[in-house]
Amino acid sequence: MLKHYEAHAPLKRNVTPEELGASGVFLASDGAAAITGQVLYVDSGYQIMGM
Repeated sequence: MLKHYEAHAPLKRNVTPEELGASGVFLASDGAAAITGQVLYVDSGYQIMGM
């Protein structure tokens, strides 16, 4: 499954745990204070392919 995901994602790689963590840290920071009701995909662009 991971190899399929990697091959079909626009960035041609999997997301690292550090990237997922950085997204969570951002959302918990003051920089994200005005973000509401959004879905943040951290998936190397896979979701944009409609999969």
